[in-house]
Amino acid sequence: MTKYDTGVCGNPMRSKARLTITLSHDLLDRLDRAIDGRDLHNRSQAIETLLRRVLRPTVRSAVVLTGGSHDGDHIPPSAPIGGRPLILHTIRHLAEAGIRSVHILAGVHEAELKELTGSDEYFGTSINYISEARRRGTAGALKLAEQHLTDESFLVIHGDVLTDIDITEFIDFHLNEASLATIAVKPRQSEPHYGQVMLQGNRITNFFETGRDGGISIVNTGVYLFQAGVFGLIEEGRTTQLETDVFPRLAQMGELSAFLFQGIWYDISMPENYDRARVRWGEKGA
Repeated sequence: MTKYDTGVCGNPMRSKARLTITLSHDLLDRLDRAIDGRDLHNRSQAIETLLRRVLRPTVRSAVVLTGGSHDGDHIPPSAPIGGRPLILHTIRHLAEAGIRSVHILAGVHEAELKELTGSDEYFGTSINYISEARRRGTAGALKLAEQHLTDESFLVIHGDVLTDIDITEFIDFHLNEASLATIAVKPRQSEPHYGQVMLQGNRITNFFETGRDGGISIVNTGVYLFQAGVFGLIEEGRTTQLETDVFPRLAQMGELSAFLFQGIWYDISMPENYDRARVRWGEKGA
């Protein structure tokens, strides 16, 4: 065993403290091999970097917004994609990314979704249904989930979205950005009915609920990561929308980031998109 002093100065201006640890010779050799002279220059830096990776906060909770209407023009989140209801695709996707609790605001779809998912657990992830007595909008519905979320960071996804977005990569990006909210966005050709964004680097400087026709648009995909502080921007008991009441305000505050991704993404609420999504998902062999 080797006693090793990290040599980190205890100067309070640097917010670091000196630490003495004991390592086996084998572990110390492995640590030294990690020092590449490019990203890691010494033992102190190597140990701090490795500890940050291990102790880094992550996201374990998600909210699925599946409310809406029962009218015949909208495809419900129970609709099958590749032989499995969309809601089960969504929960499995979240579970595979390490999400351990899913809170579903199902609105009028609650009874049918409970039959599909059960009310306790699916694919190793706990399921919690939050009843919504009346429609409150996307932000108002999310506010109902506040008391059920204990972590500092959480994911939100619309229940009518089919996507293969890399959630782990999305989480890493959000935590590195250190903003109150991050929206997953995607370039799409001339689709003005989706919310669009203007970007400066990774930050969204303007958010438009409906876009402008023509050209390439950077659109809101309905997949978000939030810090708990976002609840302070949502008024209790009011009918409010993320798209019109929260995101524009976050953009003005400089607290809204954009995660640009390529891959499968469909809003299946519209019949024409639902048909395209089923074909694309089948071509992927998912």
